[in-house]
Amino acid sequence: MNLFKIIKKEILLGSLLLISASYASADNILNLGEGINLIASNGKEVNTDSFLNNSTTYKLPNGINQIMVNYTAEIKRSGEYELEHSKSFVLLFEQHDKNLKLSAPEIKKLIDIKEFEKKSNWALTTSSGKKVDFKAAIIEKNGFQFGRDYERELEIFNKSNNPASLPKKQFFTPTDIKPINSNMANKSSDINKENTPAKMLIFWYNQADQETRNSFKELIKNH
Repeated sequence: MNLFKIIKKEILLGSLLLISASYASADNILNLGEGINLIASNGKEVNTDSFLNNSTTYKLPNGINQIMVNYTAEIKRSGEYELEHSKSFVLLFEQHDKNLKLSAPEIKKLIDIKEFEKKSNWALTTSSGKKVDFKAAIIEKNGFQFGRDYERELEIFNKSNNPASLPKKQFFTPTDIKPINSNMANKSSDINKENTPAKMLIFWYNQADQETRNSFKELIKNH
């Protein structure tokens, strides 16, 4: 390999690193309103630790996102308050570099949950108060609810033609979601800067399917 080819390969690799780093630094911040629980994101169940930490703020990748959520309310029955949960909703939306808030109407009675499930009147807005368009659907689950395999349920749901189903996997579309607190939300850009380009390149390579990996190898090999 002559010097000219070596230089071309280094330039190409540097460009790919810069591209991958730019994708990594681009995120949306999702804030959950009171009573809302995030169950899964982009087909992957949220880490159990996030529930233990009562996190209400999460980082989502730019572009199309699908989240599974439900609503928990304290409802008074026979003089005592009991926790009641709505059915699991799937919401599909597309945003870029936005601070988002998902909220729901206040629920005080059991009939309110039924009405909420019927209307699916979630509110997704940006930090400026602008409404964000989304598609919504309920994933029905009859019988015993404990120990549900949400990822399997979403896999089946996403094979349907429902408008809220997640499009097929696209290049540079990570599925991981991480809980963050309000302080981390303001520092997300600083955290991303700590990631080296090499780590980002490896990350995106691992996210790609085998066909894309082979294309990447051929691209490096032929330059």
